[in-house]
Amino acid sequence: MPTHTTPTQDNLAAAFADGADARGGGSVTQSLDRALVLLDIVVKHARAGIALGEAAQHAGLKRPTAHRLLTGLRNAGVIDYDVKARLFSPSFRFYQMGLAAGARFDILRIALPSLERLAQETSDTVHLSTRNGDHSICVARRIGDFPIRTLTLKVGDFRPLGLGAGSLALLAALDDEECKASIARNRGDLEANPNYCPDALWQQVLQTRHQGYALNDGLMLPEMAGLAVVIREPGSQVCGALSIAAIRSRMQPPRREEVLALMQAEARNIEQRLRDELARP
Repeated sequence: MPTHTTPTQDNLAAAFADGADARGGGSVTQSLDRALVLLDIVVKHARAGIALGEAAQHAGLKRPTAHRLLTGLRNAGVIDYDVKARLFSPSFRFYQMGLAAGARFDILRIALPSLERLAQETSDTVHLSTRNGDHSICVARRIGDFPIRTLTLKVGDFRPLGLGAGSLALLAALDDEECKASIARNRGDLEANPNYCPDALWQQVLQTRHQGYALNDGLMLPEMAGLAVVIREPGSQVCGALSIAAIRSRMQPPRREEVLALMQAEARNIEQRLRDELARP
């Protein structure tokens, strides 16, 4: 059975401070950033769990540093450690925190009618994606009735930020420093495809910002194209991305502009519903 330590702020702060010293320096803020990267890695391996060495490798940290930071996260109660299997996994408390945070803006519930309409109006595959650290995760999908379907992304799939239209829209919404840092951290995963080497991806980010939407025209699969627009919560923070995938012949002008207009209208619709939710007593 996983062990669980009662969380205390003092234990967490001390663990982060120790982690900052593990490689000969660094601030508590830097260690907190590293701890959150580790937490993201543990969440991605929630089903099977992840060992210390593998988590450290994914995070680009030395084992002692990763161990100190993971201990801090255990003390905070957000991850568990199975002593017998020697694996870390998200805790039930972390699940409860996620439910509590989601209650503020239930983006999935609010956006589903828009996904349904877009799938019906375009006959193509519609996705809703959200950001999770340096990755995007598909949280909903609706499939249109066009006979040739593009089903390369399913609910629950993680992708490095920038890989695919929805993921690219989320990446381009970050400020320059955060965007470049995310690309650098994902470098190993991105460079498997020459269309997504850091320099190429940065140019895609700039293009996305310039045109106001993300376009993936055959970059992942030669015969597949995707469009995406971001969804902003009140206060202009990006909370998700709507994307539509189809065969390339269906995403050429002028139809591309027609589909984009439908997507932008639904994104504004979702944003208005988010504002309405926030205004409720």
